[in-house]
Amino acid sequence: MSVGAETTRQVDLTIRPTQLIVEYDVPSSMRDGVVLRCDIARPAGEGRWPVILVRTPYGKERPTMGAALNLTGLARQGFVAIIQDTRNRYSSDGEGDFAPFTGDFEDGEDSIAWAASLPYSSGDVCMYGTSYHGYTQWAAAVQQPAALRAIVPFMSPALPRRTLFFRGGVLELEGMAGWFCLIGFESLRRRYSEDPVSLQRATAALVADFQNLMRGDFSNLPLAEFEPLRHPGIGDHLFDVIAAEDGDLAVIRSLEQTQEFEKVLAPALIVGGWYDYFSHGTIDQYRGMRERAGTELARSGTQLVMGPWGHSTGLRHMIGERNFGVFGAFANLHPDGEIGEAAEFMRARLSEHKPPQRPVKIFVMGANVWREEAEWPIARTRYQSLYLASSGDAACGLDNGRLITDFEVGPPDSFDYDPADPVPTWGGNGLGLVGMSGPRDQRAVETRDDVLVYTSDVLSEDLEVTGSAILELWASTDGEDTDFIACLVDVQPDGTAFNIAEGILRGRYRDSPDDFGPGSPMVPGEPYLLRIELSPTSNLFRAGHRVRVHVTSSNFPRWARNLNIWDQRSATLDDGRVAHQVIHHDATHPSRMVLPVLPHTR
Repeated sequence: MSVGAETTRQVDLTIRPTQLIVEYDVPSSMRDGVVLRCDIARPAGEGRWPVILVRTPYGKERPTMGAALNLTGLARQGFVAIIQDTRNRYSSDGEGDFAPFTGDFEDGEDSIAWAASLPYSSGDVCMYGTSYHGYTQWAAAVQQPAALRAIVPFMSPALPRRTLFFRGGVLELEGMAGWFCLIGFESLRRRYSEDPVSLQRATAALVADFQNLMRGDFSNLPLAEFEPLRHPGIGDHLFDVIAAEDGDLAVIRSLEQTQEFEKVLAPALIVGGWYDYFSHGTIDQYRGMRERAGTELARSGTQLVMGPWGHSTGLRHMIGERNFGVFGAFANLHPDGEIGEAAEFMRARLSEHKPPQRPVKIFVMGANVWREEAEWPIARTRYQSLYLASSGDAACGLDNGRLITDFEVGPPDSFDYDPADPVPTWGGNGLGLVGMSGPRDQRAVETRDDVLVYTSDVLSEDLEVTGSAILELWASTDGEDTDFIACLVDVQPDGTAFNIAEGILRGRYRDSPDDFGPGSPMVPGEPYLLRIELSPTSNLFRAGHRVRVHVTSSNFPRWARNLNIWDQRSATLDDGRVAHQVIHHDATHPSRMVLPVLPHTR
């Protein structure tokens, strides 16, 4: 029985309150005496209600942070809604500069215990929120707080080598540089709170650098001295990550600790998007919880929702240049949108309803419908190989490179990758700081000489691809290190070519892309089998469409350019070199795209 249930009447969680009591800047003390401040909204009248707790570094009173910071909207679901500024941010106290991803374990545990003890709390606490708010949930959950009943992380970071700092061993330059600049403004405000002249000067300098990034200027090298982050207390953690080879950093250890699912005792509703920056992490978290969570309730009660959304685009039916129809918006999953879906999951866990037999909800793009599944990956998945083939001229025109079901021997394709002229980021799963994220017509980049294009025949019947595709690429280069990038594309009958999924792999990390370490150099001219994991997706390639695959070596500024040399951290563009890349299609090196295919039912 929940705390206080014997002395206070039970409340009906299905009744939405018509009156709320709202308090601002309520202090909550942590175990070391630091005070974190909260805004609280609760139903008026007598009773004890369960708590929804959101912990944010972005400012609890900033409406631009979306539904997670909708204080009264959360309380209107029949909960006590608490939004708390994390340590060293906005209204909360703390010494020194904000240290992202390092200080939320004990603070999260203490905040849950404090929320459970409030006189109007039932003693049951759930957590909710997007992105960093999701991280704070995992950080609290692994502490096993007694009052935590459920978490609802939307699009939250996972292992730092798979979803946050790196992908395939390559730095997520646009996302990380932009994010550290963005959170830096509050750091400067706190640092110079008693020196307005210095604050004005420092803020103006950061604004100038941030504006340059938003205009696409990521040219500053070396990465170890990336100028836009050289502001007091802003880029130090990212510089440490760039320099680390063994991963023995507090920020890395903290992120890895949040993914120790065997310590998590509460079930999770995990929500992500096919074009989200953290889509790999979302799937990893769901599988980790279903397989390893610390209780049967946490394992069987964890659910997954994947929609046609990106990290910074909202949960709407339109993203990038593609309209997924009325069903694509989150509002079509629940009349109260994401808040309603989260609250319904929490109520079910609080009332100990049996978990659903089909805990996975996915939006199938192209068909533009929602579907429930019993597991992920889906058991009825079959894997289909499409082999890369050409006459050695896949970079010379859109019709020269082919995707074929039966392998045929052919001459290799080649292109030159110049880090001084990288392929520009054009849509995809980035944060969209510079340009539009999500699906975009790829014809804007397909005619470049450094983009190989392989296209299937026109499909005679529908083809559903649901899961993570793998490009098994036999490739060689003339240097010690370089990158290879794959993109899966849906070509419409009118020629429009929408990107569906993407992946990258740095050559030195070919054997262990998710691990820290120096890697091993490539031998010039030697073919290597590179397994490039693409972002998870669900897309119906309609009859009359074609499947296309791009192979290239850059996607800038989303991913940091490879200078095609071994020691890159302190190198400038003058130290770089042009790499000659070769993609093989001979009998012993059959390059192919492996697609997870499901039988399609209309």
